[in-house]
Amino acid sequence: MVTIWNRRGVTLIEFVIILIIIVILTVIAVPTFITFYKTHRLKSTTEALYYALQFARTEAVKRNTTVYVSFTTGDSWCFGVNPGSSCNCGTAGSCTLLTVSAPQAQQISLSQSGYNSNYVYFEGTHGAANASGSLTYTLFGQTPLVKIKLGAMGNLQMCSTGVSGYTAC
Repeated sequence: MVTIWNRRGVTLIEFVIILIIIVILTVIAVPTFITFYKTHRLKSTTEALYYALQFARTEAVKRNTTVYVSFTTGDSWCFGVNPGSSCNCGTAGSCTLLTVSAPQAQQISLSQSGYNSNYVYFEGTHGAANASGSLTYTLFGQTPLVKIKLGAMGNLQMCSTGVSGYTAC
């Protein structure tokens, strides 16, 4: 008489092999996912400022008045849009059209170059900017950055070092 074993379930060896495969795939995937997540945050943060600058320029021409974009640089950055005068984006209600602040532990810093103050404004007749310069977002301790360049005529350009999808700076 031949006995046929009717096996059900998974043996311990099969379970350990599956577990090892899952651990190997996780070790490979997690750093890639973290890099993707940080890069996505950097891009979305920079694009928010880019669109705020475009919005301010459009509002200046639409309202035929000067519209200011005020910003605070560093790790606790913020920016705000206000017609007629600069505002303090760190003070609630100071910027009447728009205010954006850095979420805690975002690990992205903002810096500026070419501006003599913590704001830029667009005049109402043609949307020209008062100064040309750049605003740069950088991941803490890393090379990837995305820069927004503002020309004197109010034209905007984004470029990047280390982040795909943008022209090189």
